[in-house]
Amino acid sequence: MKISKQAKACFVVFSLLILMLPGHLIGQHQFRMKADFSIKEKFADGKLNLTMGTVYYDRTYKKLVYQVRFPEKQTWVIADSVFYLIRDGKLISKTAIPYLPVSTVFEFALNSTLDNFGLEGSMYTLGKVEKEGDLVISTWNPDKRIAKALGRILVSKKANKLYGIAFYTAKNELVKKQFFRGYIRSGSVLFPEEITEFMYKQIGKETKISTFKNLVVNDLKDDSIYNFAIPAK
Repeated sequence: MKISKQAKACFVVFSLLILMLPGHLIGQHQFRMKADFSIKEKFADGKLNLTMGTVYYDRTYKKLVYQVRFPEKQTWVIADSVFYLIRDGKLISKTAIPYLPVSTVFEFALNSTLDNFGLEGSMYTLGKVEKEGDLVISTWNPDKRIAKALGRILVSKKANKLYGIAFYTAKNELVKKQFFRGYIRSGSVLFPEEITEFMYKQIGKETKISTFKNLVVNDLKDDSIYNFAIPAK
């Protein structure tokens, strides 16, 4: 899978944010999870895409692994800010990307920081908190050291669960919104059943809807998948 120039440009604003998010210690109990997923995408040019499979994440290995079953069998591995595409046991490509597995909803769900998207203790400071109907909306402001590069982040919660998040540039331009619908549970871990994402680009808006089911936490099987070995090219 190749990352377009437009996508790379839109990711820039998040790259610094991810580096500024706090590191969290490996928990004694909730250390790994897997779930079946489907991703529906609509690109700015009108093209549609559907991907289905199973996603695996282990906090010890810090690898995010997607075993894709449809439209063709392949494996995606995200580790150390690199996206690896593997097919038939061969490394097809690797691409630098500006985020880490420890800065995703998978990590936040396992370490119980999903409700504020991992922002507490980061280089963002909680500012205004407002109530609109059944939503509680918090504004997180960037530290002065990064304020020229990154803008505010709005986080909304409903019934004490993460409901939505909006990212802005330093010029207060909306870059991305995400909405979280429904939650599934395994043990004490809650994870969004559906995540709808809107990316705002110069060429238009792109939409991605990710759905998850069959959540399993602390599965002791399939260790070789959680710690997927990247083949030599």
